[in-house]
Amino acid sequence: MTKTILSEETQELLDEVYDAELALEFIEKHGEENFVEYFEQYEKLVDDYGKELVDAYVEIYYTNGIEHFEDAYQGEYRSGAEFAEQIAIDCGHVSNHNASWIEIDWEKTWDNLSYDYTEIDGHIFNNNY
Repeated sequence: MTKTILSEETQELLDEVYDAELALEFIEKHGEENFVEYFEQYEKLVDDYGKELVDAYVEIYYTNGIEHFEDAYQGEYRSGAEFAEQIAIDCGHVSNHNASWIEIDWEKTWDNLSYDYTEIDGHIFNNNY
């Protein structure tokens, strides 16, 4: 690994972070400018949601999307179809009192919703934050 010379501002921020190893990894992957701008929020999200999920989110929405993570996050579901069913219930379009013979294709419903939502390892994010 080559040694990088960091700006004074970055070095000061590095001295204040909780996890220096995570910070250095972030700088290496996303750059010093993004570290200064987004690392504090990134570190908080990693603590709250886990590094794997936050990194997967950043792969799709980039570092500037970090500030929208919590607004976009819809929760964890077994599948997109389960999310589709839950959102339909929450919006009042389906009730628990439907006749037992009614079948709804939640997979196709998820296909329709997947233009506005992204699923990352069972976690659903709204693309329209």
